[in-house]
Amino acid sequence: MKKIVITIIAVVVICIAYFVYVVIEDGHSFNWKTCKQSTWIFKKSVTKDIDPNGRSLCSSYVKKNDIFNTFHYFHGRDMYPIFVWEFKDLRNVDLGKITINQNIDLSNIKISFGETFHANSSSPVSIKYGFSLRGGLSVNLDSFSKIDGAFHGPNYKGFYGTINTMSFNNKKGKPQIIFDYSDKPYKSSFSPTVFLLYKGHHSFYVIIINSEKPFKNANIINILNLK
Repeated sequence: MKKIVITIIAVVVICIAYFVYVVIEDGHSFNWKTCKQSTWIFKKSVTKDIDPNGRSLCSSYVKKNDIFNTFHYFHGRDMYPIFVWEFKDLRNVDLGKITINQNIDLSNIKISFGETFHANSSSPVSIKYGFSLRGGLSVNLDSFSKIDGAFHGPNYKGFYGTINTMSFNNKKGKPQIIFDYSDKPYKSSFSPTVFLLYKGHHSFYVIIINSEKPFKNANIINILNLK
């Protein structure tokens, strides 16, 4: 009996130690400063509208190979949450080979072991611990999502429309990241979206601009510095 108890305790300790190790090794750290290094993504003419009155409304989740920045753009009475996610492992990816797939069944897709950005907001993002997009990326949209229009440039491409649930998948098609704009815990008011894949500054970025009102076009990308 004593050996059994010792064995059980040892297993529990090992499991807890492994969990703590994974969280520290694969988890992101949060801060309010790193985002300041990414304001170059906006044109100088709108920089004052990204952080009006110095309210420090940007934040970052940081890991070695990726940085998730959240900004807020103010235009008149409207406020646009903007996510700028840098994926350093995708700096050499071919934009033409990244697919955006519609009407995919994502109802049973879950991240069972990972972390969640903005967990208590209307747009939580779930990330698999140890996720990897190295070598390729595909984007899946569920049947409740809708693409109203697509656009592209020399080093970017994207769409505008409405997102309900969206997943980022690795080269094997396995979900690594899930964006959930559905009604958990309440109906999202930010599902109208401009979604952009951008290669520049020797790296790769996913840029997501949300709004309370539907986008009639993608003109809002004119606030971005996409050279």
